Amino acid sequence: MTDMRVTASVVRVPWHTDHGGYDRLLAFLPEAQPVITPPAGRLARRAAATAHRAIGRRCPLPFYPPEHFATDWRIRAARGPAHVLYGDEQFWFSRRRTAPTAVTYHQPPAQLQQLLPHDLWKDLAPRADRVITLDPYQREFFTRYLPPERVHLVPHGIDTHAFTPAPSPPAGPPLVLTVGWWLRDWNVLDAVHARLHHRYGRDVELTVVTRQADSRSWPPATRILQGITEEELIGLYRRAAVVLLPLTGATANNALLEALACGTPVVASAVGGIPTYAGIGPGCLLVPPGDPAAATEAVEKVISEAGSSAHAIRRAAARDRAEHFAWPHIADQTRHVYQLLAED
Repeated sequence: MTDMRVTASVVRVPWHTDHGGYDRLLAFLPEAQPVITPPAGRLARRAAATAHRAIGRRCPLPFYPPEHFATDWRIRAARGPAHVLYGDEQFWFSRRRTAPTAVTYHQPPAQLQQLLPHDLWKDLAPRADRVITLDPYQREFFTRYLPPERVHLVPHGIDTHAFTPAPSPPAGPPLVLTVGWWLRDWNVLDAVHARLHHRYGRDVELTVVTRQADSRSWPPATRILQGITEEELIGLYRRAAVVLLPLTGATANNALLEALACGTPVVASAVGGIPTYAGIGPGCLLVPPGDPAAATEAVEKVISEAGSSAHAIRRAAARDRAEHFAWPHIADQTRHVYQLLAED
């Protein structure tokens, strides 16, 4: 296995920080050789854009920009085993590879069903020799199309060296922090914020870090941040008394793992793969989806403990849970898939 090389597709997701996102996996897999797009040089980028206009339009995936097309095309041309890191967006033309290919998918089943109709999934999914899924429900989706032994559950990981707890407990009014935008339940968030503000006023800070700052109206008491640095984000996680993640769906969730790694308790909707990542323990409280009353109660429980030994226990449990998903552990599980790929 030490001599094995796997070509891996990389397109940086623009809203992920330097140490966030699934492509961080490759930093812990030296046998994976990244193919990074967009290609270097103005002429190469122009050629990729021209090819995308001519050929990429044949791809039925709704989100298939030139950089994804360029990665897909280079993976198709690569020799030997390959790993497509974002199959939801980068595995169309490369599906015709003759060399062994592993594909990781990220979206929950409901979103996958919207990406492509059943007949296309029936053709596309089996083109991968190995499919890597991030939660049990996603794995169940792909076993409709592939033999179960070809579908692997390998969790998403977190960089536990970059995302770390604060050296001392946070001071000041409790901060209730929400991070992200995809599959967030903004109606629940607004309702929780309204109830918290009505009860506590300025004695509780309400902050949201999101890409959708200008896409909707926000409650007056909510502070909205966008485009902050990774250092600022980590500082917010460390200062937060609790991270609130009301969700409508999920497989893995970067904000959940980042918060846990920073030793911050989380209140999250019990949807999709969230219970798999949250585990059982005081570091993460799960609430029914679409239930602002339950979410408010859970947040109030955590912030009422701020500064106490009970809160310290929650923070330690959060960090301990994140350690289960440290990238070196996830890399070892992915390496096992690569070993199977070499045997295909």
